[in-house]
Order: sequence, then structure tokens, then C-alpha cells
Amino acid sequence: MSKLRKAIRPRDYQLEAVKWALDRDGAVVVMPTGSGKTLIAALWIKELISRGIVKRVLVLEPTRILVEQTAKYIREVIGAKAVPIHGETPKSKRVSLWKKALVAVATPETALSDHSIVVGEGFDGVVVDECHHTTGKDAYAEFMRRTIFRKRLGLSAYIPRSRWPEIEEHIGEIRVWSWRDKRIRKYVPPWIGEIYEAELNGAEKKVLEALEETRMEYAGRLRGLVNTAIRWFVRDGALALRESLERETSLAALLSHIKPLLYSPDIRDLHKLDALERVLKDHEGFRKAIVFVDRVVVVKALTKLLRKYEPIAIYGRTKMKVDTRRVLEKARSENVKLIIATSAGEEGLDLPEADLLIIWSNVASPLRFIQRHGRIIRLTGIKSLKFVAYIVTPNTPDMDSLLDSIEIARKAGIDVPVDKEVVKALWKKTTRSRVLTLLEGRALPAEWISEIANMPIDLVHKALHKLGEKGDVGYIYTYLGKTYFTTYDLGILGDEFNEYIKPDHSLEAKIKTFVDNRELRAVTGNYNKVLHRLKNILSRYGSIKRITAILQVPLPTGALQQVILHYTFTIDNENVLEVVVRNIYSIRKYLKYISKIRVIS
Repeated sequence: MSKLRKAIRPRDYQLEAVKWALDRDGAVVVMPTGSGKTLIAALWIKELISRGIVKRVLVLEPTRILVEQTAKYIREVIGAKAVPIHGETPKSKRVSLWKKALVAVATPETALSDHSIVVGEGFDGVVVDECHHTTGKDAYAEFMRRTIFRKRLGLSAYIPRSRWPEIEEHIGEIRVWSWRDKRIRKYVPPWIGEIYEAELNGAEKKVLEALEETRMEYAGRLRGLVNTAIRWFVRDGALALRESLERETSLAALLSHIKPLLYSPDIRDLHKLDALERVLKDHEGFRKAIVFVDRVVVVKALTKLLRKYEPIAIYGRTKMKVDTRRVLEKARSENVKLIIATSAGEEGLDLPEADLLIIWSNVASPLRFIQRHGRIIRLTGIKSLKFVAYIVTPNTPDMDSLLDSIEIARKAGIDVPVDKEVVKALWKKTTRSRVLTLLEGRALPAEWISEIANMPIDLVHKALHKLGEKGDVGYIYTYLGKTYFTTYDLGILGDEFNEYIKPDHSLEAKIKTFVDNRELRAVTGNYNKVLHRLKNILSRYGSIKRITAILQVPLPTGALQQVILHYTFTIDNENVLEVVVRNIYSIRKYLKYISKIRVIS
């Protein structure tokens, strides 16, 4: 086996899978999430190319996120020139990408759109990740039907038996490495989190834009009402927002101009429905699934639309007289496969035998997040692998809620087994990423960010706070007040705000540092002494969560000005720490711009 570029030692079952696949023209490896299927693909590619069996390899991934992630992984692990290609790149530019790629990583839709180029460029090996999609009218299946490859490798965590014949026809022989295998089981968590994206279409994006523009017109309670409407729309669907606007409320009056857009024929009642159906198909054979939804109107609609699963609906306060105990007893019956529930099910539904949990309405509440997952992850001995599927609307507050809930759960001690690289990539699709993008290559105050991004100032501050907690954004005090910057691009501060990071060595400051929500002993002294001591603290604890600086600055009159500066963001590297300390000792440059100043005679 060829040597890897990265210091990774393949596990014995991975090497077994690679050897088995190399011995066949077409092979499908079925192995649980977390067992390292991407490394198997990388080894397979490296062996085929190094032996001269194939010249170029195409890797198909279902989403743009996975395209970028897999291309990066292949480059790092085997050193091959792996190029990500997807729909965000104009077709005219994609031609050159196809030509230069030794390994091209693309979505099946893009590969199908560029089919003549793919064939013409001589790709003779293919990896089909998430190959359980390669059936029916899916782009995966259409592409594989139209394309001939010398070597084919399929990868999946689970393939329903009903799909085996078609997948074997398109790709090759299927072999399953079970999660019960002792070699594999230790790498597989008790449950696996998966994220399904539900994009808004063009008409729905116009509704969202109109809602966001309306939000900018109001403040306080009225802005809060519009924020709620946005959350209903992106999280639960147009059906939920329509129901709310049919009532005689303040919200309905605020959004009366939105209703014509909302009732356009191009607006889907439930934009997450297709994703939900994909989840159910991808996990065909589940014993019992629970779908958590926030709005009763959505529960009722899904119950009708998913009749073939004979679902049970559970919801709380309604005018209908429902015997909840009887409904819960029925839900526990072995014959019931699908339960669609509101928050009533979060507390009253204990179903440890359920093996599929689907989150339709993402919430950031730690209590509700934990209650929902408790419905299936209370294990008394693992009998089957369990899955949690999160359906999320990208580039909206719905994505913020999902990622916040995952982060909160982890802080509460619940390990959420969603691939960290996927979460990192998804984070780029949050509303906060708009703020981060604006800060790339420049430093700005919050008010300017609000104006440029057309975002309410309260949302900007919330985004900056979250980014600061993660250590992605920091700020210094300048003539603009708090001036924010990305912590990985400090060079811009020297270009524009150099005088605010030039320390005055004659000054002394008292510095309070906070680590893990506790205050350490204060450090007092001049610039060099304080910087040295703070670097030791950073080295010992790994990060500093907050710094408060107190200075007595002499004035020409002989009086002293007391200045208190607060830096409330995570500092996790020495370069950022040095910028902050430099800013503290540059106090004379911006005294008049600091609000917390008092004169001591």
C-alpha cells in the first residue's frame, strides 16, 4: 500500500475494504458513519493512480459542503491535485477546473450538467459517496447510467435492501461491514447526527428579503414581532406564517404587505417536506421515527401528507378533546412507525425503542434540545444504531438556531456526533457569516457593519458577541469606538490603526483576566511586564475569556483620568493577546472616545 502524505495509520478493516474493492471493477463499501470511509476512498484512489490502472478520478458528493471538505481531505492525505467543482462556479470557469484536476470532486448535478466535459477529459475512475441515492430519478443514478468508468467505488453508511439491485447495477457488488464488528464498534458513537439542507426557492427568498427589509423599519417590540415571523417562515414553513397572518393581530397588521408574496403559487407550504421525505427514504427499514415540529398546523399537514407511513400526531393545547394517554399508548405500539409531535412529545413521550429522530423545527433552548434527544438516546444496551436528522434552511436564522443548539448541548456535556468539519462548513451558511465576510480585510465598528450589511444593529451585536466567544472576532478601541476585526487577519490593524497599537511604556495598568468564568489575580505594571505575565497565563490555560484594564492616565493639568476598558472576547493566541495589550497602553490616543472616564483630582 502506498505511503500516505499525512501521518495516518489505516485500521485493519479499512485496509481490508480497500483490498476487496481494488480486486473488483465495481464495489460498494457499506460501513457506519465514523468508521473512516473517506480514508478508504483516498487509499483506493491513490492505489489506482499510482499503479496506472486509472488516469483520473471523479468523486461525487451530495452537497457543496462535502465537495469542499472531501477535496481538501484528499489533497492533505494523499497529496493528489483534488479540485472542488460545484454549481457556485460559473460553467465557463468550470471547464478549466475539469481540465487541471487529477481528482475532481463534484456534486452529481454539476457532473451531469458538465457530462460531455467529464467524458471528454477522460475520467476513468469514480467514487460515489452516499451512494444510497443512486436510484430512480436522482441525479446520481442518471449520471451513472450515462457514464462508463473502468473502476467504480460506492460508499454508504446504510443501503435499504430494496435499493440493492439498482445500486449493484450502477456501481457494483455490495459488501457490508457491520457496526457490530468489534474492530469498528469502538469508533461508532451510540447515535449519529446528520444534517439535511432545505433550500428556499427564488420566490421564497423574495419573501425572506421582504421580511428582513420590514424588520429594518422597526425597533423594540415591533422588530421582535417581525423577527418571530422570520423564524416561523424559515424554520416551520410558509404554512405556519400564513396561519399567523390570518389572525387579527399586530403582526398581521405589520406584515399585511407581505401576504400577496406569501400566497404566490411558487411558494411551497412546507419547503422542508422534500428533505423530510429524503430522510425517511434514506433510513428505510427504521423501527420507529419521531418528527419534532413546533407548530400544530404543520403537524396536521404532515400527518396528511405522509399517510403512507400511517403516522400518529401528538400535540398539546388545542380545542379538540384528545385522550393524550391513549394516543401515547398507541404511539408505543410496535405497529406505529412514525410519530409527528410538537413540544408535548418532548416531555411526555418516552420511546427508547425509536431509532430515528427528525428535527424539523430547530430550537436553541438547551432544555428542549436535551429533552428531544432524550426520546431516543436513553440506552440500556445498544440493540441498533440510532440516527438524528436535522433539517435546516441554510443562510437563514434557522441555521443559527441549529448550530447554537449543538454548541449549547456540547457545553452541557452532551456529545453531538455531527462531523465537526461539516458543522464548521455549515457555520459559513449562517447569518453571522455575513458579518464575518464584511470584516475580511478591514476593521469596522458595529454601526458600519449594520449599515453595510443592511442588518439591525441588535442582530449585528448578537453576531459579534457569538463570533467573539468563538475567538473569530476581536476589537480594539479607536477613534471609531469599538472597532472589530477578524483574529486571523491582524495585519489590517497596522495599516489603518497603527497609532492605536503603539504602547506607551511610561504608563502602568491593572489588568484583570477571566478564565473559565473565574477571575484570576490581577496583574499590574508597565507594558512589557503585563504582556509577559499575560502570555504565561495564556500558555497555562489555553485561552482568556475576558480582560478588564484599569489605567490612571496623567493629564497636562496634573489631574488623573481613570479609564476602564473591557475586552469581552476569547483570546486564544499570543498575537491577538499582544494586539489587545498594545491597545490598552495606547490609551492616550483615544481618551476622548472612551465613555467610562472620570477625572480624579
